[in-house]
Amino acid sequence: MKKYLSLLLGAATVASASAAITVDKQDLTHALIYSGHCEIDINNDGILDLIYSGEVREQTSGRLIEDSEGNETQIKFNTFQMVWNPATKSYDISEFPYYFANKPYFAVTDWDGDGLTDFFVSGEARNGVDTTQFGLYLNNGDGTFRHQPITVVDEEGSTLEMFDPKCVDFGDFNSDGRMDIVALGYKAYDDGRKDYTGVLINNGDFNFTLTNHHLLSSDGETNYEFALSILKAADLNNDGYCDFLAQGNVDNGDDFRPVKNGAPVGRYFAACLNLGADSYPETQLYDLGLGDGVSHYYGHGDIHVADFNNDGVPDIFVGGESPKDGSAWGPEEFSYNWQLLQGKIAGDKSVSYNDISSQQAFYHKDIRPLNDQNGTRAIDYNGNGLYDLFIPGWCTTMLDNSGNTQAGWFFPNENGSFANFERVPGSSETGVFFTENGVSGERHYGFFGQSWDNTYYSDDEGSEFKTGRMIMFSVNPNQKAARPDAPASAKATVDESGNVALEWTAAATSQPNVTYEYYIYDKGSKKYYTGVPAFVGGDKDGVRTTLAQGRAFMNKNLLLVGMPDGDYEWGVQTVNAGLEGSKFTKGNDFRVGAGAGIQGVLANGNAEVVATEYYDMAGRRVAAAAEGVVIEKTIYADGNVAVSKVVR
Repeated sequence: MKKYLSLLLGAATVASASAAITVDKQDLTHALIYSGHCEIDINNDGILDLIYSGEVREQTSGRLIEDSEGNETQIKFNTFQMVWNPATKSYDISEFPYYFANKPYFAVTDWDGDGLTDFFVSGEARNGVDTTQFGLYLNNGDGTFRHQPITVVDEEGSTLEMFDPKCVDFGDFNSDGRMDIVALGYKAYDDGRKDYTGVLINNGDFNFTLTNHHLLSSDGETNYEFALSILKAADLNNDGYCDFLAQGNVDNGDDFRPVKNGAPVGRYFAACLNLGADSYPETQLYDLGLGDGVSHYYGHGDIHVADFNNDGVPDIFVGGESPKDGSAWGPEEFSYNWQLLQGKIAGDKSVSYNDISSQQAFYHKDIRPLNDQNGTRAIDYNGNGLYDLFIPGWCTTMLDNSGNTQAGWFFPNENGSFANFERVPGSSETGVFFTENGVSGERHYGFFGQSWDNTYYSDDEGSEFKTGRMIMFSVNPNQKAARPDAPASAKATVDESGNVALEWTAAATSQPNVTYEYYIYDKGSKKYYTGVPAFVGGDKDGVRTTLAQGRAFMNKNLLLVGMPDGDYEWGVQTVNAGLEGSKFTKGNDFRVGAGAGIQGVLANGNAEVVATEYYDMAGRRVAAAAEGVVIEKTIYADGNVAVSKVVR
């Protein structure tokens, strides 16, 4: 079944406001541009740290690279880690043991189910060049990581010798409870170009199957060779199935230039919807043609999916380079365009978008982050529960009518409108990050980048903050928002086919824009099944170990298929617009497989079993060894009873 999407147009006015965010600290030694980074709890202390990589300010800050003959060369790139030190109440910065060059792309989750947060890193550079070391990294639990090889098999059954895309994100695309990978990009090698675009279905034990390989192609034959690209996995229509958005530059040679709608493609933007139950047991996604309805294509930009107008439906903020004449390919002169697309979902889960860009303060302002790795961010910064926007970059048209320069702009959310702005410290070739400064859930704005903005920086003698490449730290002037409340009424049921239905209700205090994270714990293997990036249980219960929305997205019910037989416990948490998580609400334990019964619900997996009785289908008690279909009645010490159907 094809699901449809449309675009509408809107118009209004804009206004401005005064600045409130200032520079608190600056680091020039570990500064860089063209960064890729992720907020991640490196040492598992409940406070977010950072891993970041890019082009350094001074050659002496670059990485020492050793060649095959043992000769060392200092290059202009490096990878650092920034770890919170509670003793000094500051961040310690040191070289990260592995090296990712500039513009790496991070996806963060618990890949191996041990309760520790891991990451997958990809990037523009090639494996084997500049000794970049892309791939999956597992958390050792002591503040260090180890590289974990993965095996990728294509749809024809052939094993890929290496899997090396430009960017990745993760989501559960086949609804089996495991995190899968969506990948974008090609790499050029001595033996030709290799395309890694597609969805990698997680088969367990670090084995993946590459599917939907030709999804992002012009005619089914010529694949787009993406560069400077970005991916966002999200559920766009709240149907419980993970979709994704993609954009990038199309770097095919002129002799192999893809054509779309009669024009050569140089920039690309696509929304791909998961057909979900319509395509089981296969995983199929459909390009909705969202880029077909706009007057320009995007690349080298950014995407955020969030409920900006707080109505319970995901919206899209998207921007990037576009030709000034509006065509997909043509003049070399480009401007940046930013769009805000307000989502609406019909009863059949089809989704449409109202383009309200002309109502926003950033409309036609040509703000250029000049980096596609977290160059902008969407997060509740002022604590009112709504998603705000940070858009820094080189400005050809300044919002406050001052001289053109690298600048930062904070757009507070006003019930789905971004009609006002505050000028803040900013840069070009930038990456925006947030620190917690020792307090879980605090959000302090910072950036990696390059700036000569004389509003905040000067090279004059005695000036505190210098121009050029830097790390900028600020302190949030707003009071920390309250931690969200946990969901209620978490319930799991299992049908006769072993499909698991999870459902819960929102906390009474929750905004409609919240997302949800859930965990499933296999009590047999003692592994977490869903890659939850948060602490489960203990005094840190629910504390997030990265900055991301919950991977149940805005849904309050999910259907999982194909889970292995076993006994499970599960829970769910609220994730607010500040990307802080509540404590987990634990649901009932459940069983998949032998002895599961029609509902598959265990009365209390933590209580001792005191008796087990067996009955035939007529309700007569039988011996435990009776053959055929019998009813198993398990009696627990707390008085609860579980009834299951068993086939012997």
